[in-house]
Parts: sequence; C-alpha cells; structure tokens
Amino acid sequence: MKNHPLYALLFTIGLCCLCAGALTCANSAWTERIQLNKDYRRGCAIVSALGLWDGTPSREEIGTLFGTAIKEKKRGEMTYYVGVRGGRKTGYALDVQARGKYGAIKGIVAITTDRRHIRSLRIYEQQETPGLGGRIGSAAFLGQFDNLPMIEGDQANVVITNKKTVKGPNIVQGITGASKTTFAFGRSLNIVLNTFLSGGVKLVPVDFGTSEDAVTRATPGYPKNQVKPPHLREEVRRAPFLAPPGIVNLALDKPVTSSIEDEPIIGEYSQITDGVKKSGDFDYVELDPGPQHVQIDLGATHTIFCVVVWHYYKNPIIYKDVIIQASNDPEFETAVVTLFNNDDDESSELGAGKDTAYFARWWGEVADARGPDREGTPCRYIRVYTNGGYNDEETRFVEIAVYGK
Repeated sequence: MKNHPLYALLFTIGLCCLCAGALTCANSAWTERIQLNKDYRRGCAIVSALGLWDGTPSREEIGTLFGTAIKEKKRGEMTYYVGVRGGRKTGYALDVQARGKYGAIKGIVAITTDRRHIRSLRIYEQQETPGLGGRIGSAAFLGQFDNLPMIEGDQANVVITNKKTVKGPNIVQGITGASKTTFAFGRSLNIVLNTFLSGGVKLVPVDFGTSEDAVTRATPGYPKNQVKPPHLREEVRRAPFLAPPGIVNLALDKPVTSSIEDEPIIGEYSQITDGVKKSGDFDYVELDPGPQHVQIDLGATHTIFCVVVWHYYKNPIIYKDVIIQASNDPEFETAVVTLFNNDDDESSELGAGKDTAYFARWWGEVADARGPDREGTPCRYIRVYTNGGYNDEETRFVEIAVYGK
C-alpha cells in the first residue's frame, strides 16, 4: 500500500484535513477567550490614555471603571469615550486603526477637553517587525504624543517625519526604517482627530490630482536674490485635506473671466479650469501687471469645501496679495466670504490678511472653505486675486480647482 503512487498524495490530504480540523476546533473553542483578551487590552489602553489608572488594572477593575469613570458617547457616526475623575472630565478617547506593513495597527488616542492637544496615545495591537516598525508601541515613540499640540490652522495636523531638520510644536519623529508604518498611522490618526472635530461626520482625504504625470514635479531652489517677505512660511509636509466623501472638482471646464478687458498676455482663460496642472512653457495664463483677479462661475450654487490654486511654479516665485473669495454675487459686493488672504500690508485694499506667503509649488495652495461647523460654504462664484511676485514677476495662473458637492 505504501508503495502505491497515490499513497503520498492521499496521506498528505488526510494530514492536512486532520490539521485543519484540529485548528478549527481550537479556534472555535478559543474564539471567545481571544476576543475577551483583545477587549481587555483595548480597555487598558482607554483607561491609560485617559489617565484614570496607574499601572495595569485587572479585568474586574476595567469593568468597574467603564461603569463609573468612563462614559461611552456617540458623535455623528463615531463612538468615543469620556473620562471622568473627581467629577471633572480628563479627556476624550478615540479608536485609531491603520494598515501597517504586516497587518492592522490598533490604538487609542486621548485628546484634552479643550480639543487642542493630544493627551496621550496607546497602541494595544500590532504585528510589525520587532526593533523596526514594532517600536510604534514603544514608550519612546508614544511619549512624543504626550500633550502634543494637534491644531494647525483650521484642522488637526500631527506631522510624523523622519527629517531631523523639520521643527514645530506638532512634529513627531518617525521610526527609522519603518516609514510606511508610521506614515500610515499618522494619516489614520489625523483622519480620526478631524472626524471627531467635525462632529463625527466621516471624512476622507481629497485627491487634488498631483500625481507625477499630472504635475511638473521638479521644484526649483531658493535663489540668493529672492525677496522673502516677513510672513513667508517654512515648507513642511502638508497634511491631507479632509472632507466628506463624494467631493469633486466643480470648476473643471467652467467659464473664467478676469479684471482685465482684453485677452490675457499669454494663454487663454479656459486653461485655468482645463484640469492641466503642469507648469511648462505654454501651460499658464499671464495677466497684465498690477493687482488682478480671475473669476470662475460654477454655474449654480454649490457647497464647496476648498479651493486649490496653482500659480506658475516652474521658477521659485512668491506671489503677493493672494486673496481667495467666494460669493453668490457676481460683482462680489454682497455676502463675500474670504477663504484666504496673505496681504499683510493691505496694499490690495481688501483688508489685511493673516495667512502666510509661500513659494508656488506643484502641490498647489489650499484655501479651506469647510467653515467653523465643517459643513462647507455655499457659493456660485470664486475670485482669486494676485499682485505679481515679490521679485516683480507677472501674475501667472496654471490652474484653479474648486472642490465641493
């Protein structure tokens, strides 16, 4: 029998079936216990992140705390937890889950009651490589999140970077050799924080269409004679812009007019909304010298969430008095909402702005239109003002996109 040509095949199949049956029985018998252990680790992470227990509480103590010091709440589509100690709130705890290199990374982030700082971060499940990505659960990495400022501009933005030269109150140093792990977790962390701040409304990163094929990726350097205004910002990795799902570019192929009566010096107005974001020799529209604006008619009133402007960026240019406004009035005399204004000296006579100056780059400049309640801004018309560059460059537009529903 053992010499039969089918013996090895049948023996292998039988052994596999036996092992599969044993594993299935073991899994069925231990499924509940495994889930209880996962729930316990998650409970410990919530308790620890909210500062409600020193050390490791027992299962019974966890159960007691969830009945007395931790309250489960709903905020829109998300569930969160409120910690209470001595009759006062200690913070809010949120679930964070990201896809690491080798599997799911699960944790709890607690934020302060003023919703401006991360209180602490805990990781309770991960399968990353020990000594590399596995260090995402280490005290050294997690300690960087203690009392970390998380608000930048109008949204939460925690920047995880491997560049030692990048500085800032919201900067976290990533793990060397595990960029994929930390960047994926940072992206998920920002989504969770902004979803909570927006009332629990589901948010996703908006795709601005800046792939290598869509833009001119070469970024010019800083010439020695470049005039740098005092409010020029430091360039750092920009966090994904988050908005509700289903956002599209409403400006695509919409009509464009400008403040000048004649045709532009170079190009055609239709290029500003044709979807082409390259910064080549013929991929821009040049206007007359001095303060000018272009205006886009969306065709109807829409709820918009952001406007993205690409000025000509093949050369290192800092454009002056960039002002982005929205309105339902084509003359922009009533109900005007200013979304961005970096005119620091009121030379445009449209009011002094508090936004920073910046080098025009291939990733575009984003003007936030989500509003304080994160529900967007209703409008039909968009205006973008510019007054040339600080080195006397002319006003040149490559593309303007308006993202909304």
